[in-house]
Amino acid sequence: MMSRGLPPAQGHSAGWKPSPWMLKASQFKVHCLKQRIMIQSVSAVVPVLDLMIGQIVLAKAGHRDTYRPVHSRLTNSSRPRDVAQAIFNQTGCDCLYLADIDSFAGANPNWAVYNELLNLGFGLWIDADWMTGDRCNLISDKIENPANLKVILSSETLCNADQFVKFDDLLARGIEPIFSLDKKGDSIITQPGELAGMSPLELVQLAYRHGVRSLILLDLDSVGTMAGIPGEMDGLGSLIQEIANELKDVRVISGGGVRDATDVQALLDHGCRHVLVASAIHECRLTPDDISLFKVTFGGSHEIV
Repeated sequence: MMSRGLPPAQGHSAGWKPSPWMLKASQFKVHCLKQRIMIQSVSAVVPVLDLMIGQIVLAKAGHRDTYRPVHSRLTNSSRPRDVAQAIFNQTGCDCLYLADIDSFAGANPNWAVYNELLNLGFGLWIDADWMTGDRCNLISDKIENPANLKVILSSETLCNADQFVKFDDLLARGIEPIFSLDKKGDSIITQPGELAGMSPLELVQLAYRHGVRSLILLDLDSVGTMAGIPGEMDGLGSLIQEIANELKDVRVISGGGVRDATDVQALLDHGCRHVLVASAIHECRLTPDDISLFKVTFGGSHEIV
């Protein structure tokens, strides 16, 4: 994905220090513009933006009624454009996970924010309620620049196996789908219906049969807490390993509770291909050097991404 063409973020908080990446990013942007290069790789870390009422908020433990505008050491702004720029300046990451919180409460998808970030060159993985009405079918008409778009369908919006045909529909339109298996405590979150009686692995296998090759495993209780990640044999940790071992061509993605680079590397060692991070980035606990040196275990070997 092309590097950002945004002005520098304004209003940095006291004590903020620019990342060494900022100068490199600026030089790289010029090179990309001259060469018209499109960068398709995605780093091991995928920063998270939680969108609510047009602002980026800090999500914590899945309690959406308590979310408030983000307070970041990177910028005083909560505008999506500014926060995305500040994250890129700090980390060099230009692929973002965007959760449209309002859509899960009945609001229409925020097409304007999606298009703004996509048109600025960011890659977006958009997690929204795509199952209400005709939203999923509107994506091709509403998104102006879909080349760097991935659409996340989460288990909390699904109730029966027939709905998994949406994954096939997205693939037929050239849009890569991601299945997000959301849990809270010991329970998988789904809508009432047949899916509620299925095991996590059965849900993953169902998505796999409908063409899904990227999977998010997320425990909402840990989101935004910086309380650490699950151990190797904990429920989520063991599930990550089970899926990574059984479905070797699936990219497993997880996050929640990440404190620092050690936690990111631990999730990668569990079998994750990418790690979702928000709070640790806003607290400046991850550096560009950290991100450039993460090692991913994939297909039985290590690689640096």
